[in-house]
Amino acid sequence: MKTPSAHAYARALQIWGQWLRHWHLTRDPRALRTTLACKLMAAEKLAIWQAELGLRRSVWAARAERAAREEFSMHKVLRQIRRDERVLRATHFDVALAEMVTEIMQSAGDEPTQVLTAEKEQSALLTE
Repeated sequence: MKTPSAHAYARALQIWGQWLRHWHLTRDPRALRTTLACKLMAAEKLAIWQAELGLRRSVWAARAERAAREEFSMHKVLRQIRRDERVLRATHFDVALAEMVTEIMQSAGDEPTQVLTAEKEQSALLTE
């Protein structure tokens, strides 16, 4: 059975929020890596959902989007994620994140600036 894209996005948000909270409490580097991965997956799920809604732009699509956001309480989850990220940014979360991404990308042979740029773009999409 295929999971509807709105449900997949809502679940990705919940998981991202859980890992973000876990990292905030433990400062475990593995939790930070998982948080980053979950954030990227949530951005992908959001893009898929928005693309599906864009295919059938109508009054019904807008109603379906509002209904999904209310049903899955996405606004509450996003508010908690934003609150947690503000706290983490105040504690130099961005520096730790940049160092971690650089380390991962150097071991994988990718260009870290491309990944950081993509991560910032996806973050901007999620905050809209």
